Amino acid sequence: MLFDSFNRKIKDLRVSVTDRCNFRCFYCDPNPAPCTSSDTTLLTLDEIYFLCDVFVSLGIEKIRLTGGEPMVRKGLDQLVAEL
Repeated sequence: MLFDSFNRKIKDLRVSVTDRCNFRCFYCDPNPAPCTSSDTTLLTLDEIYFLCDVFVSLGIEKIRLTGGEPMVRKGLDQLVAEL
């Protein structure tokens, strides 16, 4: 099980499936700056699935897919089906 610094059980996981977010929410990005990365540094959908599987084994109960407009990520429908 995973716990935060206040000894509360961590049950939720947020996973960004895109390399940039156009929302600039203070929650995720308190110091907004252009955030882009090369395609070679992005996790593949298989890697995202693997990591989510690991976190579920550690007690995560809910996974939120985020990242500006996550629906632009190719293959997202397959990732959602696997999750």
